[in-house]
Amino acid sequence: MKSRKATAFWTTFLALMALYVLTLIVASELLASVGVTIIIMIVGNAATYVGGVVADAWQRSKYFRSELDGR
Repeated sequence: MKSRKATAFWTTFLALMALYVLTLIVASELLASVGVTIIIMIVGNAATYVGGVVADAWQRSKYFRSELDGR
């Protein structure tokens, strides 16, 4: 599970960074308006990733059964 969330995070992050750099190269005069949106999307991506990790840890701890641990 962890690798799928991390893969989704990094894929989205790199795609957004590519959009930011492409906008910087092709239309730098639009970077003031488009760049803010891309940065907000990067922050939202990070918040979603962290929220998913926290929710996953909470779910595992909520239903943890020590007798099934195997130790």
